[in-house]
Order: sequence, then structure tokens, then C-alpha cells
Amino acid sequence: MKKAAFYIANVYWKAVGGLSIALLWAITGGLIACTLIGFPAAIRCFKNAYISYKPFGKSVTVIYGKISLLGLVWIFTFGGVLAFCCMITACASCAVIAGIPTLGQWAKLIKLALVPFAVIS
Repeated sequence: MKKAAFYIANVYWKAVGGLSIALLWAITGGLIACTLIGFPAAIRCFKNAYISYKPFGKSVTVIYGKISLLGLVWIFTFGGVLAFCCMITACASCAVIAGIPTLGQWAKLIKLALVPFAVIS
């Protein structure tokens, strides 16, 4: 029964903006993968794209002591843009009553966008 609820929620999620955020993560990962140094970060971007594609039923835990220099650079470059996109879409989903249950998932993705290298997913 729980799997069916997660399936229905994930289908609804893809319709209200989850697909666009997942594509944004995948494009970011592709751009970062073009550099040899950024390849480990690109792998994390592709993992985050999958979490953004199907967020219901997944948990994200931030380890705050694990934020590194790469994490700080991330926040001020790609992470800020991704978090801003998630915040705009979360505000837009509040406009409809059916979008209110997705706010928890948007909060999870904002957390993931800001500190993607210090999470356990």
C-alpha cells in the first residue's frame, strides 16, 4: 500500500515541476563532468537528479560537519541557482491546494541543492 502511494505521489511530482528540476541537476552534472576535476561532483549531481526525479519515499540527511571548500564554492555557484529554482517552484506550488503536500519535498531538494556533498541519501 505504501509503495502505491509513493508511486502516485511521484507521478504527480513529475507533473508539477519535479521533472524540470531533475533535468536541471542532470544538465549541471553534464557541465561539471566536462572538466576532469569536477567528475566526482558530477556523479553526485546525477545521484541528486534521481532523487529529484523520485523524491517521495527517499530521505536526505545533512551532515553539517562535513561541509568542505568544494561545498562552499558550490553554494555560491550552482547550488544557489538550484536552490533558488526550487524555492520559486515551491512558492508556485503553494498557489494551488493540491501543491501543498509537495512542500516537504521541495524543502528536501533545497537542502540537497545547498549542500549536496554533505548529505546521506
